[in-house]
This record gives sequence, structure tokens and C-alpha cells, in this order.
Amino acid sequence: MIKSIIRGFILSFILLLACTIANVNSETILFTAFVILVGLALIISGAAVSGDRMRANLATESKTDKKWRIRNSINLMLAAAPVLGVFLLIHYLI
Repeated sequence: MIKSIIRGFILSFILLLACTIANVNSETILFTAFVILVGLALIISGAAVSGDRMRANLATESKTDKKWRIRNSINLMLAAAPVLGVFLLIHYLI
């Protein structure tokens, strides 16, 4: 889990560096990256489906599939947290 947070900081640094080099608005890029990471986490976790579909998925998936799904959605959310933090820092302080 610590690795996911570190990866989020690395992603933020790379995005800031790329935005500085390309002279692009970094707020837009960071917010887009945050939305993509959270969207992927929602898709992987199954939180974006209806209740009937979620019940069917839970009934048919194995225990290892469920662990993989939960672990990866948590890791994506943890990677998105530093991106959001850097976005808020840039938006309100700079």
C-alpha cells in the first residue's frame, strides 16, 4: 500500500514535469489523472454497477478474484490520493 502512495507521488511529479516542459495547464492534467484513477478504481471494484449485477458478480467470482479486485481498487485509490493532494496544492497555493 505504501508503494501505491509512492507511485502516486511519482506520477504527480512526472505529470508536473511534463506540464512544465510542454507549457500546459497542470491543474487540468492533474485533475484528469485523478478522475481516471478513481474511475478505474470504481470500475474494478464493481461499485459502478447495479445491485443485481453486483449480486451476480459476487455469486460467481472466486475468492482469489475478489481479493484481486479489492486489492487493486484500493491501490488505485491510494495512488489517486497524492495526485489529488498535488492538484489541491497547486490550485489553492499557486
